[in-house]
Amino acid sequence: MFLPENIDLAYSERYNLSIRLLPNGFSFCIYCPGDPTIFHFQETGLSGKLSYIDNIKKLIFDFGFFSQAFNQIRVIVVSPFHTLVPEAYFEKKRVEELFRFNFHEAKGIVLTDNTPGNDLQTLFNIDEEVYSFLSRNLWNPAFHHHSSLLTQLFMYQRDNETGKCCFADFHDNYVTIISFSGKQLLSINTFQAIDPYEAIYFIASVWEKLGFDQSRDRLILSGDTDSQRATVDMLRKLIRQVEYLELSPKVILTEKQKSTLPTDILAGLCV
Repeated sequence: MFLPENIDLAYSERYNLSIRLLPNGFSFCIYCPGDPTIFHFQETGLSGKLSYIDNIKKLIFDFGFFSQAFNQIRVIVVSPFHTLVPEAYFEKKRVEELFRFNFHEAKGIVLTDNTPGNDLQTLFNIDEEVYSFLSRNLWNPAFHHHSSLLTQLFMYQRDNETGKCCFADFHDNYVTIISFSGKQLLSINTFQAIDPYEAIYFIASVWEKLGFDQSRDRLILSGDTDSQRATVDMLRKLIRQVEYLELSPKVILTEKQKSTLPTDILAGLCV
């Protein structure tokens, strides 16, 4: 397997590893917190001839280095199945009940993810076999939902701003919409959005339900915006202040990487 020459996995403890799980894909990135010149991202599809868990096992064993002791290992689960629970109502023993109240058909084990800076827990599910396998074969992995990483990033971007603001991140045929009033988180949703009109409908619906002002409030776009030009053009006709998210990763990336890497991966490179 190809890795850049400047990545020496004989010293894996120097590097951070992020694995990104999709319903139909797998990707990972390796970077060195102490050296901004070291970064590698690679993605691959899953075989239709194998089950999801067998695909994951094959990839982990074929690449061969995932079981090494990295400085940090993060597993990012990308899916529309997530829900927020305020800390005041959160009970660890009730996570299954709370999650399945919103997602009756969702299978697998339910995990929790806390975003620093707010009093909310994100509940999300992952295939139980995949979770068990990765927990055994990775060195102390931390499991996160993509929406939690985006929320943390967008909260930081808000800084001391007041007023309402909506972030829309395009990724993997989804749009994740996160809304704030000042620093108060109002809502987080992930919708499938293959057609441009689907994304517009979901964004417009969030704005209507939360009472956003089309002339005054901001819509900030991130992710795969290049493939969403028709969507962006239509949004500009509906909303006066449409902007693009500007990020400052602490690793050296090409312009192509900056525009094509998933925003939840970029979020980890900005801290």
